[in-house]
Amino acid sequence: MGGCTVKPQLLLLALVLHPWNPCLGADSEKPSSIPTDKLLVITVATKESDGFHRFMQSAKYFNYTVKVLGQGEEWRGGDGINSIGGGQKVRLMKEVMEHYADQDDLVVMFTECFDVIFAGGPEEVLKKFQKANHKVVFAADGILWPDKRLADKYPVVHIGKRYLNSGGFIGYAPYVNRIVQQWNLQDNDDDQLFYTKVYIDPLKREAINITLDHKCKIFQTLNGAVDEVVLKFENGKARAKNTFYETLPVAINGNGPTKTYFVLLYNSYSGEDYSVCTYR
Repeated sequence: MGGCTVKPQLLLLALVLHPWNPCLGADSEKPSSIPTDKLLVITVATKESDGFHRFMQSAKYFNYTVKVLGQGEEWRGGDGINSIGGGQKVRLMKEVMEHYADQDDLVVMFTECFDVIFAGGPEEVLKKFQKANHKVVFAADGILWPDKRLADKYPVVHIGKRYLNSGGFIGYAPYVNRIVQQWNLQDNDDDQLFYTKVYIDPLKREAINITLDHKCKIFQTLNGAVDEVVLKFENGKARAKNTFYETLPVAINGNGPTKTYFVLLYNSYSGEDYSVCTYR
């Protein structure tokens, strides 16, 4: 069957309204050897905003098991938009990962929730994670944030995105725990800078066996990548496709300045009245 493509301005809307069938268009190779009940998605939401509910809707559709941290807490991690902050998320991860540190067969996937939609299911995530052949995989970004002076410390990447994005990562629980247990900063310190400094340290990167999802096979950040991503329709289903790398990312992150636009677009097409301000 032929397909058509749509630019990413319609991406989050279509993924919410017309989720992709997990059996269509995704990797057709043999299933992951990791059982899907060994995947735990963790996110942080101190309040249940509209973005949070959209995230949970997509997670429920694909049958993810989601653990939400920080519910009922005051948000002390900064405003979260075009500013440093987010350390509270790492602190909460540090606390919860102590309980999973000895579970060698558990795969933990952290993702933001206020600007993220799932486009595929747990089996696809686990298959792609196994293919990466590393203990921890972070989302990759073409934009370096928040300290551009660290660019030269990143490993050279010939094909794909070079820089770490902390909005999504996946790894075996003991190795994720080794990363977050290094956190000793404040809630309003920057989470992405913390993870970046772990990754660009060659000794830590090798010891923990960390890589980035350079070709957006699992995680797709949209900020700065609007020319890469189209929305592909087949058999009445929608799926985001990265045309630069010919990949079908699973977690779509409308990060940076795309948040407000996507929420307004969702409102105009769905008839809902979601606020553009209630991210946390």
